[in-house]
Amino acid sequence: MKVWRLARKTAMCAALSAVGIGCAHAQSSVTLYGIISTGIEYVSNVKGSHLFALANGGMMPPRFGLRGDEDLGGGTHAIFTLENGFSITNGAMLGGMFGRQAFIGLSNQRYGTVTMGRQYEEMTNSLWWAESANIFAGFGAHIGDNDNMFFTNRFNNSVRYVSPTFSGFTFAGSYAFSNSTQFSNNNGFSGSAVYANGPLKAGVAFTQFNRRSNATPSNLTSGAVDSTGWGFSSPFVVSPTGAGTDQQRILGAGATYDFGFFNVLASYSNVLFNYSDSTGLRLQNGELGVWKRFTPALQIGVSYVYTAGDYSGGRSPHYNQVTLATDYLLSKRTDLFLTGIYQRASGPGAYAQIYTTTASSSQSQTLVQAGIRHRF
Repeated sequence: MKVWRLARKTAMCAALSAVGIGCAHAQSSVTLYGIISTGIEYVSNVKGSHLFALANGGMMPPRFGLRGDEDLGGGTHAIFTLENGFSITNGAMLGGMFGRQAFIGLSNQRYGTVTMGRQYEEMTNSLWWAESANIFAGFGAHIGDNDNMFFTNRFNNSVRYVSPTFSGFTFAGSYAFSNSTQFSNNNGFSGSAVYANGPLKAGVAFTQFNRRSNATPSNLTSGAVDSTGWGFSSPFVVSPTGAGTDQQRILGAGATYDFGFFNVLASYSNVLFNYSDSTGLRLQNGELGVWKRFTPALQIGVSYVYTAGDYSGGRSPHYNQVTLATDYLLSKRTDLFLTGIYQRASGPGAYAQIYTTTASSSQSQTLVQAGIRHRF
């Protein structure tokens, strides 16, 4: 059928050209892509007991999606993305049919890109490359992904703009509507600036969530920000008294440098939760990571994350986390991984929680996972 359409179009263009009429050669494509990943997992302390399990995800959460691109001419393209998340352990759909991403827009080489729909804000979109969990570890985000650099929260009802690159600089901004007559009830906005030149990449970003929804199951139809629905959500979104979040402000910065024989990343984020009971929590995250590809197939990385917290009233939890990750390529699409994470918490009432769904009953927790990932 595609061959017949192409032959018919070619014949029509030839006929039009014969009488002096030009024919546009716009091209379009739709790409199916995805990731399937799982592993055997050991956790040293889950509410006082050891855990052995088949993990959903491992290196990356499973997903599949569709990307579309139509050349409209003059350097302008119509684009879309529809992306679904699912569990490989039981086949269940996670977070809605296209709960990971669902947006459409226009892209122009000269003027930039505008997209609308359900999409990531700028802490994720613009700084994901400055966190080891995204680069070589596969998991072990800054505790509870409180700064949203690990793809946890999205913006619903959002409009996003990304500029062309000017002398290495790219700028982006997004706004998420509440879709409510109460304009500031569960809306959000975000912005970023990223510089890339040779081996250096550096960026800053900020995001603000206002009166986010903490509904269960996650709110995928209205409001700018929903609970994640991915089995991984920040324990800090709700205050110790059970109050919801009126406002979450995030400011982050990160950089990576390729020295040729190894790579380094560093990041810092400052997160403020203002709760509806007039209390608050500030979290500061600092990370340093190093990774190296020893052979075309073998990569090893190590990172250290320190998180300092300060609740209203003087409660100050602290977290130290070390990650060691090894990845071995069987092919360009398939790899084996082995990752170990150790976390130590300190401060009144603090307990380790590498995954918020597998919280420790003590101040320390170790997680080891070995598995396989395939990308298509």
